[in-house]
Amino acid sequence: MKAALLAGLAGVALALPWASSAEAQVSPEQATELGREAYRYGLPLLEFLRVRAEMTSVRAPDGRGNAPVNTFSHARGFARPRDRTVVAPNVDTLYSIAHLDLAKGPVLLSHPAMGRRFFGFQFLDPYTNVIGYAGTRTTGRGAGRVQIAWTRRPGKREPGAKLIRSRYRRVWVIGRTLATDSRADQRRARAKMLRYRLRPGPRLRSRRPGRPRKAPLPTDGLDLLDALGRALAQNPPPARDRPLLERLAQVGVGPGLRPSEADLSADVLAALRDGVEREAVEAPTRARADVARQAIAAGGWLSLDPKIGNYGTDYDLRATVALVGLGANTPAEAIYPTALADGEGAFLTGANRYRLVFGRGEEPPTRAFWSLTMYDSGGYLVPNPTRRYAIGTSHPPLVRRRDGSIVVLIQRERPAARNVNWLPAPAGGFRLNLRLYWPRRAALTGAWRPPPVQRLG
Repeated sequence: MKAALLAGLAGVALALPWASSAEAQVSPEQATELGREAYRYGLPLLEFLRVRAEMTSVRAPDGRGNAPVNTFSHARGFARPRDRTVVAPNVDTLYSIAHLDLAKGPVLLSHPAMGRRFFGFQFLDPYTNVIGYAGTRTTGRGAGRVQIAWTRRPGKREPGAKLIRSRYRRVWVIGRTLATDSRADQRRARAKMLRYRLRPGPRLRSRRPGRPRKAPLPTDGLDLLDALGRALAQNPPPARDRPLLERLAQVGVGPGLRPSEADLSADVLAALRDGVEREAVEAPTRARADVARQAIAAGGWLSLDPKIGNYGTDYDLRATVALVGLGANTPAEAIYPTALADGEGAFLTGANRYRLVFGRGEEPPTRAFWSLTMYDSGGYLVPNPTRRYAIGTSHPPLVRRRDGSIVVLIQRERPAARNVNWLPAPAGGFRLNLRLYWPRRAALTGAWRPPPVQRLG
């Protein structure tokens, strides 16, 4: 039955304008560039499906983000320095992750009253665009219900529930629940999270999750394009992608297509494969270099594009975010200024000491919370004797001076002064991430910017 459905989808795709076979032979040089373009366009979709396949391959929730379809997996605590699953892990909110399948009808999400504890549910489509939110910012602090419905099978409307419509049957839910560094507070937050419900859910046949199965992307360029053709058939692209897909169809890339069936010469196929494989190797390095250049030009801090989470046809931005932070929020929910260099343009390193000062009334403007987190140059938490990896409003004690300013010293040694906040640094290179949840207008418009990181002595 599944094979027949895919065959049918492929047949539909082949009838679309962008799916015609290659009538005018492209040159090897053009094929190389189209291969690069196809990789950048398809990577977010393929990553979404890879993560989904791995996370839903367990028999029961494992507390690490993995759970069967239409089931939440709730984190038991914050990430630790030895954790290497996720780059730049959040130590402010506990995650509740679920992958939905809406093929049999809508799914209803319910949650209890959350009081003063900030929380939010983010809903993403397979192209990593945010299709909706629920939580403190959007639906309030009280108990609530959210109905997530596929437009092809909308089902019966649930009275009193917020409705989120999806053009796709596959939806990724990322829930975030604020907690402090206190284990007691994390237990209280988790008690709320365990009351998050998805209905209907599967009947679990085991309480032992087992290990998730890896689902790596193909390393061969043509195999990856074949996988992209299947993914596009299962998750039909929006109409706005038609101009790009018409170009890619010249080399047999598109919904239900395979380059090997596009009547391409051997040298063009080889060039196409080479373009995909080169882009797969070079894209991460290029993304990091671009980010570094932008940060240095902006006084050390990188502020990401406001189109994040709602990419439109900015396929390069979407690919960059898929490489450095898959599943990013839209700016209205959270922004993430990142410091890679000091105010003089030199990269941050534990060989130096630094100071960051938020003057009175100049701390990050938010309606929820803000934090500053230390990561090594690879994007992972840094072991330190205090086990403190971030400072901010949800990481007490946040020390303020008598004049109301907040001073953060960023260095390897514990400072002698007591009226400062210490963020331990590693021996080598590092970066700092600010997180502003429910940012105020000044942060969104750029009227407020983070102060420069000052190198000392």
